Amino acid sequence: MPLTDQRSRMPSRPLRARLTVVAVAGSVLVSTVTGCVRGEPEPTVSASVVGTPAVPESAAPAPATSPTVPASPPGGEPSLPPLAGALTVEGTASTVTGTVDRATLTAYAEMADRAVSDVNEHWTHTWPRQVTIIAPKDAAAFREQVGRADDLSQVAAITDGPVDATGRATRDRIVLNPDAFARLTPTGRQFVITHESTHVAVRSSLPGAAPLWLVEGFADHVGYAGSGRPRGELAAPLLTRVADGNGPTRLPTQGDFDPSQGEIAPNYLAAWLAVDLIARRHGEAALQRFHTASSVTESPARAEDAMDRAFVDVLDTTRAEFTKRWLAELNQLAAPK
Repeated sequence: MPLTDQRSRMPSRPLRARLTVVAVAGSVLVSTVTGCVRGEPEPTVSASVVGTPAVPESAAPAPATSPTVPASPPGGEPSLPPLAGALTVEGTASTVTGTVDRATLTAYAEMADRAVSDVNEHWTHTWPRQVTIIAPKDAAAFREQVGRADDLSQVAAITDGPVDATGRATRDRIVLNPDAFARLTPTGRQFVITHESTHVAVRSSLPGAAPLWLVEGFADHVGYAGSGRPRGELAAPLLTRVADGNGPTRLPTQGDFDPSQGEIAPNYLAAWLAVDLIARRHGEAALQRFHTASSVTESPARAEDAMDRAFVDVLDTTRAEFTKRWLAELNQLAAPK
């Protein structure tokens, strides 16, 4: 089953007061802090973008196999207007406030509770282990909440919140785009909420940010966990490019997640498969250490330097050797069976 509802249709990250970037993945787009000045107590944002390719439904949708994609748009204003007439539903690990009906809010709370549980299995750092979701009924309210006037038709959700003096996000919330979210299947919605919840966890527990491919790839890694679907199937849109000789030649850069530069879902898949390779070869604990060691409160360039050191210190390899192994695996997955 596709991740979008074909009867209607429905990931990234630029907000006016933030220096965040946009990212898109096969299932959800969530923006972290690559390109965002995390060292200052300013709000930051992340978003979930929806793509067009349809993919079979799985327990946890994937960026390239579903029409949804994760992205990171800039965040909203520090002081956000309340949703007039909103209802609030409390889940076990979630608070959902919105102007949609109570049954829908309850369903979102259940998805958020599941997302927090899934995130906790892959992220053991200290974080609130609670997520806040804002669910506006109409696009005008969504735009007011996130403080944006640009084209958000591909964005399923945006995560934003202020950053404290240590570079950690505080009071993050996931704002759902009602038009885009409505185009997703239940599986696609769960993937988006899990992807965004991963960003909430990482942003609140680590100062600064890692290079964007690691940030988005890790969020997709958590979102795809337990899907039970083969990597080759989930990554089909990317692997088709690889088979045609148009695949990546290096790890994705920040610009590769910018929707204005073209299709970004394959880049999300590329990032996910790179993170997946780390998890399979080195284990989840090493992946967390790598993510932590690659995160800095300074510029994206400094994050790249930190990652180069982390490849050596944590994974006992180099970026060049890892990239070679990752590209070889992409070619192997894309080879005719």
